[in-house]
Amino acid sequence: MHEKIKSLEEIEKTLQNHKKNREIIVQCHGVFDLLHPGHIRHFKMAKAKGDKLIVSLTPDKFVNKGPGRPAFNQNLRLESIAALSFVDYVVLNDSPDALSAIKHVKPDFYVKGKEYKDYSKDVTGKIEAEIEAVEKGGGKVFFTDDIVFSSSSLINKYIEPQSEEVKNFLKILKDQYSCNDIIKKIDALKDLKVLVIGDAIIDEYQYVDLLGQSAKGQHFVASLNEKELFLGGSLIIANHIASFTDNITLLTAIGSDEISKKLINKKLNNNVLLETINLENIQTLLKKRYILKDGKNLTKLFETYSSNIDLLKQDNADKIIDFLKHNSDKFDLVLVCDFGNGFMNKSIINELSKVNAFLAINTQINSGNRGYNVITHYKKADYISLNEPEIRLAAHDRKTLLEKITLKISDKINCPDICVTRGIKGVYCFSKNEKEQNIPAFISNTIDRVGAGDSFLALSSLCKAKKYSLLLSGFIGSIAAALNVQVVGNKEYVRKETLNKFIIRLLK
Repeated sequence: MHEKIKSLEEIEKTLQNHKKNREIIVQCHGVFDLLHPGHIRHFKMAKAKGDKLIVSLTPDKFVNKGPGRPAFNQNLRLESIAALSFVDYVVLNDSPDALSAIKHVKPDFYVKGKEYKDYSKDVTGKIEAEIEAVEKGGGKVFFTDDIVFSSSSLINKYIEPQSEEVKNFLKILKDQYSCNDIIKKIDALKDLKVLVIGDAIIDEYQYVDLLGQSAKGQHFVASLNEKELFLGGSLIIANHIASFTDNITLLTAIGSDEISKKLINKKLNNNVLLETINLENIQTLLKKRYILKDGKNLTKLFETYSSNIDLLKQDNADKIIDFLKHNSDKFDLVLVCDFGNGFMNKSIINELSKVNAFLAINTQINSGNRGYNVITHYKKADYISLNEPEIRLAAHDRKTLLEKITLKISDKINCPDICVTRGIKGVYCFSKNEKEQNIPAFISNTIDRVGAGDSFLALSSLCKAKKYSLLLSGFIGSIAAALNVQVVGNKEYVRKETLNKFIIRLLK
């Protein structure tokens, strides 16, 4: 059986002899996560088109169908398909799309399911490029016309059953929106012109091994291992948004240290227009977390802040105010991410209250500003995204029902729409103009919660600026957060294709 499993290089050499014998080569490509009757019939129809059937698979690292996927690793998927008598060869691809596999196989027929026939419904955006690659190699594309089964639907139902809370919510969502409706609305976000303004942060994860308690004190001793640096604060929020619109500007302050400059230059998306205040002799805020890593489990031991930033000097604040006065009308959305590290002073906050663009705001509480950075510093907003401790702190109330506290804050700063993120409890969405919504958490197992609120803020703000309903805006924001908690820190930003695939998988 394993003789059927080939690398890309091996399959190219193997097929040379078959082609010399004028044998017709047929290729199928996909993830094939859960082998089911639909796959079997698809392969049999493909084999009927020729002499040799080659099935190429997407490797695990490129399966962007949401957290926990693929359900079966690439070795199991290869072996399962190789066990089918009518499949001649199985090959593991080396890229996220089929183009590389097509170039190596050069099939006479490239076979896809009928669901790919309508290019407008192809969330990968790759089917046209695949057809072009097939035809360039002298082949033709054939679409099967059979019953469409779904691995995602079967996995959702039998392997990873959804909670009753999630099922009930998705039923409400499906009553108002089809999957295609949602994908189209996500695509429509590309027209937005967005300004992100807020603190720049660099996150460092320093991994350690605990050696035990010191023999000479009560403290623990650890050895240092590798470390990773990520964009944080307004930088990662800009990256999240950059996957959904090309019209994005980031207004922030950057220190003079080389570490942050190099990292920003390397990891900030190319389509983000960076407008910076350059701070002399000041380091961009570096948040360093010391982490015990056990497989995918992360235990944060403690955290340090490295920066001599306190409050932005008024001459620099005046530059930001001047930019807002002359440019804010050019944007559809002004997204304020106030991390309370000294960037947003009173004069900037006052100027933001005058902008005509849709104004979305988050004020974060953290160890560096606890008790001081609250949403009530702002005079108005069109949309606010906070976590529950942040909104309770702003209301100075830890016991009253969340619904009453949210109404109180809404009245106080004249904001009609507020989303309150609650971790595993999901999101409470309040509106003065719509029915309130309680959106469940779509992921129960998390790798790292850092940045989940930022991704929710980014996507839900885009949706609200487009005047999408609170139901849809909260849902899309929650999916972004669900993707975020499955990666370490801010190692990756939320990509449109990944978001779309997760939504399609969830709604099947």
